[in-house]
Amino acid sequence: MKELKEVEVKARVSGFEEIKSKLSDLGCVFSESQTQKDRVYLDNAIEFPDKTVGTLYLRIRNSNGKNIFTLKKQLATEFECIEKELVIDDPDACDEILKLMGYHEVLNISKTRIKCTHKDMKICLDEVDRLGTFVEVEKMTTEDDTEKVKKELFEFLETLGIKKEDQIFKGYATMLYELDNK
Repeated sequence: MKELKEVEVKARVSGFEEIKSKLSDLGCVFSESQTQKDRVYLDNAIEFPDKTVGTLYLRIRNSNGKNIFTLKKQLATEFECIEKELVIDDPDACDEILKLMGYHEVLNISKTRIKCTHKDMKICLDEVDRLGTFVEVEKMTTEDDTEKVKKELFEFLETLGIKKEDQIFKGYATMLYELDNK
């Protein structure tokens, strides 16, 4: 059986009102706003942003008081990965465990997120501290042709008024790293 993987596309946007209106017209119901604070970890042998296929990217996220540990295994790009998550009670103990296992914290990401779903897609409207506003759409799939899935996802974004030139090919972590290391 093929491993389920997450494939996503992302675009920079100037605001959410028009997008929210179009999503509402499609019947989407929005989540409450979530404040997410992420602590991102990589193996001690890896310096950010030197991630390649197979790199394990670990995260401790606090989302409105709920703590979630995430493992992402990068596949072909930052927007294609195997992802596993679980709720944790003690993020500081998890941080200590990760450091004892040979991981180091590489950066922090703070954002406000509103989510909804449409068909088999999860849509996130993100306001990321220091970076701006973005919309991302993701889908869990076993599809081998991820370029086909990415094309399908971006075509959906285009129905929301997003243009090809607004597409982003780097994750928030990479963009923040580059901002801090100019």
